Amino acid sequence: MGDEATTTGRQEAEDVGIDVGLAMCDVFKDLTGEERRTVERACRWLRLPAGHILFRHDDPPDAVYFVAAGLVRAFLPVDGLEVNYAQFGPGEMFGELAAIDGRERSADIVIVTDSVLAACPRPQFLDFLGRYPALALRLLVRLATVIRHSSQRIAEFSALTDVQRVYLELLRLANPDPSGDGRWVVRPVPLHKDMAGWAATTTDVVGRALGHLMKAGLVQRRQGALVIHDRRRLEIMAREVGNRGPAGEPLNP
Repeated sequence: MGDEATTTGRQEAEDVGIDVGLAMCDVFKDLTGEERRTVERACRWLRLPAGHILFRHDDPPDAVYFVAAGLVRAFLPVDGLEVNYAQFGPGEMFGELAAIDGRERSADIVIVTDSVLAACPRPQFLDFLGRYPALALRLLVRLATVIRHSSQRIAEFSALTDVQRVYLELLRLANPDPSGDGRWVVRPVPLHKDMAGWAATTTDVVGRALGHLMKAGLVQRRQGALVIHDRRRLEIMAREVGNRGPAGEPLNP
């Protein structure tokens, strides 16, 4: 899936004005320049538009993908919901799990913004792992990180309510207000659909959760951003077992 958007060769991909290459990818940092170029020559270079579905969760593992430019998202349809797994930007890779064990894909991949990807065919990727121990070690470190992240997500899904997971997603998106007044800001305001995907819930729950926070004065919409006035209280609400919502209402409306 996605062959119709495939460019034929590296030069055509470079025509989009991006310095295409794999030097930015963390898993290749310990390879020599020539070793990395060997991997690059084995790749198919793809230029894909936003909204394009690269593959589905039950597709066969044809290749491992590296993001040279753009942004892609991994998600899985579950009971009518799109549960987001991860996002991958420049320098990151995806598709390695299915390439290693030879089983079908475990998630759908959608192109979020116009992107340039390098697709390394599965047989060549497995050959490179055996040929370049430094690459194999970097991949092991990456897989350990994926396992840690997945364990945390499983714990959140098991122990927290839908609304608490929305609160956690809001906290993950927030950055300190540049004014230095102690408030935190989410900019731009995220789409309810996107927050629902990361929290594994519905857009209705996201809307009610944000409404609770605004009613209590913890969150304010201002100039295209969400301002968090009391991050510490929101953290407590997101983690505390049996906690109730800001207006005295149950956390899980």
